Amino acid sequence: MGKTHLKMTVNSKEVELLVEPRQLLIHVLREELNLTGAHIGCESSHCGACTIDMNGMSVKSCTVFCGASPRCRNHND
Repeated sequence: MGKTHLKMTVNSKEVELLVEPRQLLIHVLREELNLTGAHIGCESSHCGACTIDMNGMSVKSCTVFCGASPRCRNHND
C-alpha cells in the first residue's frame, strides 16, 4: 500500500508528511517529528502515557492510525 499525504497542526505549526496508512500517530510524533513528550508505555492504550490533545480532546495516540483518521486532517491528493 502506498503512503498517504498527511497535513496536521502540531504545537501551532502546520506539518505535512507522507505516512504509511496504518502508521500510529505516536510513532509519527516520536520518530518522524522528533516530539518525544508522548511516550509508548503499555502499547495497548491502558496506561495513558501516549495521551495527547487532538482538537481539544484527550486522545491516546497509540490507537490512532494516521492514514485513516479524519482528526489528523488526512489528504489524498
